[in-house]
Amino acid sequence: IFMYTRIAVAQMDAAPDPADNLQAAAHFAAAAQGRADLLMLPEYTMTYPVHRLPDGMPFPGGQSLDGPFVSGLRTLARAHRLWITCGVIEQAAGDPRPYNTTVVLSDTGELVSVHRKCQLYDAFSYRESDHFRPGPARFSPIRTPFGTLGLIVCYELRYPELARLAALEGADFLLVTAAFVRGPHKADQWHTLLRARAIENGCFVIGCNHTKPHVFLGESAAYAPDGAPLLEMDDTPGLAFLACDRDQIASVRESCPVLTQRREDLYTLR
Repeated sequence: IFMYTRIAVAQMDAAPDPADNLQAAAHFAAAAQGRADLLMLPEYTMTYPVHRLPDGMPFPGGQSLDGPFVSGLRTLARAHRLWITCGVIEQAAGDPRPYNTTVVLSDTGELVSVHRKCQLYDAFSYRESDHFRPGPARFSPIRTPFGTLGLIVCYELRYPELARLAALEGADFLLVTAAFVRGPHKADQWHTLLRARAIENGCFVIGCNHTKPHVFLGESAAYAPDGAPLLEMDDTPGLAFLACDRDQIASVRESCPVLTQRREDLYTLR
């Protein structure tokens, strides 16, 4: 008996107005109804400014998790019977900088889990920490009717420890919500990192990337537990579907048992 998980990957170019982006999300959700268990939307789905932010300026347009954007997503999840992951800008008390947050909603519209990006993109002459505050903790995998989900956001893909800990805690899927920036060799890096995290951990890795001309790469992609490519999108907005056979996870981990053969006694720096 095959245990398939059906995932819809939505690649979009977010506008500054959250209402416009919620309408785009509604279009994707309607198209995915009945065809997917889970709809993935990228980092910054809620809002993205027209111009680059000045150094030190908090990212604008944030809302609380009970604000209109997440409330609208909850309505979409419930109406279309879809689990949804989506990147939002979460404004909270205590710091003018918002969190770069990904929410996980169930198909009944429940806000099941939240991941506040903890490894901020202070690299390649950019300082995300000027605009966002770092999340306090890594994401703990959650169980769903279609498998256990781990979650990381964009730059966190470069930290194999986060993916490995998710796999050790039972993640069948590593979901990557991203706004991976264009640049020299960046497409190679994006696909190499996604594929490596799949091979290292024997799990499915699905990268849902933002697309924006001259800014974000697009090229959302998915890789099987053995590293086989399952999906690759182009650099334009769109929706793609994949079906993941969860039996592959046990098969790959049995034939190449890297998780159970770990020598933890060797991994401490002295």
